[in-house]
Amino acid sequence: MNHILLFLKDFELGTKISSACVDQGYSVDFSDENTDPNSFKNDILAVFVDLDEKVFSSVGLVSELKRRNLIVIGIMKKINNRERTKLQSAGCEIIIPKSSVVKNIPRLLNELSLR
Repeated sequence: MNHILLFLKDFELGTKISSACVDQGYSVDFSDENTDPNSFKNDILAVFVDLDEKVFSSVGLVSELKRRNLIVIGIMKKINNRERTKLQSAGCEIIIPKSSVVKNIPRLLNELSLR
């Protein structure tokens, strides 16, 4: 079974994303800024990162996740071009608005699983 890793502090959003992922047949793990990257499972399909959270919005976290060959999906309330460019160059492949992330999870996970 593939896993989805969530770097979220918003309990409500985390619950919605987690439920949508589980409905698609994925196992979900929550992580925080203190999680040791060496403890990540080997079969992670993607990582959702709340880029509005100060502790998760660093280029360092995104680049560390990318260095581990993980697909990084950033979610933001409002996407601005400067932040998008900076985070994409660090390895955040996809950045989507929080308002549409839950409804797009089935399509998004399906596309990622085909890679």
